Amino acid sequence: MSFGENVGYYRKRLGITQEELAERLYVSRQTVSRWETDSTFPDVEMLIRLCELFGCDMDTLVRKDAKVANGQAERSPESPSVDLSTYDKHMNGFAFWVALGVGLIVFGVALLFFFIAWNKELIGLVGLFICIATAVADFIVSGIGHGNFMRENPVMAEYPEEKRKAALKKMPWLIAASTVLIFVGVILLLVMLYSEQYLTVEDWEYFSVAVFMSVISVSVFGYVYAGSLYSKYNVKAYNEECVKEGFAKAEENGETGKGKKISETISSVIMMAATVIFLLCGFIGNLWHPAWVVFPVGGILCGIVSVIVEAVFKK
Repeated sequence: MSFGENVGYYRKRLGITQEELAERLYVSRQTVSRWETDSTFPDVEMLIRLCELFGCDMDTLVRKDAKVANGQAERSPESPSVDLSTYDKHMNGFAFWVALGVGLIVFGVALLFFFIAWNKELIGLVGLFICIATAVADFIVSGIGHGNFMRENPVMAEYPEEKRKAALKKMPWLIAASTVLIFVGVILLLVMLYSEQYLTVEDWEYFSVAVFMSVISVSVFGYVYAGSLYSKYNVKAYNEECVKEGFAKAEENGETGKGKKISETISSVIMMAATVIFLLCGFIGNLWHPAWVVFPVGGILCGIVSVIVEAVFKK
């Protein structure tokens, strides 16, 4: 697409007429018309204003195909099959369900401690396994859905740089909120442990840990959700994963999504191992109270693995 065609595309995308665009830029309608027919070309200052209004970078506006950049070009074997809004909606849902599954497993542990506090370990175990089973079902359904989406849409266009940067600026706030929740959980745990003499629960320590793990489950949800949303904007990794799975052809000198796959696999193994260790310590040695520490340790290990793998496979 030419510069004029890109201007026309972005104008129509905003749902405005040539006259309305001219009013926003303080130029005449004839000037906008000449831009769109490639009769004239604006100066650098006007190009900057156009980019700010359209939410695109200058390179895309002047030299590239705006439809391809926004995932709305006609499909070919190497071009996007859906626009970015469809990809965005799918990835948001996928991130939510994955984060919910992980948070549900941690909440199952909180449920276990809650019933242990009332000497109803069997009900607690049933609750834990229900949470794990529900989480596994969640992972299976969302994973299959994501796989089908990748198979049907093996190539996606990159996000406009401005939109990607604006979205990524919000990520630290979600991570910070999840981190603050951990400190809130620790404070609640300490307060409740020192309030044991004022309340009547058969085992107040376990009840305190149950509340703590409930808060941690929300925090874990936030971490996983933020991480998944962050990876959503790495469209290149999505395309490389499709290549790895055989849904699309590899580009010359292209990489695969091996790093992400390895990180996810190792993290899954770590958390499953933590669950097994916790249950063994509880049933064999009756060490329910100290054994809960394997879960936060497992979470920290998952974070370390993610950082290392990302550093190794990053270009």
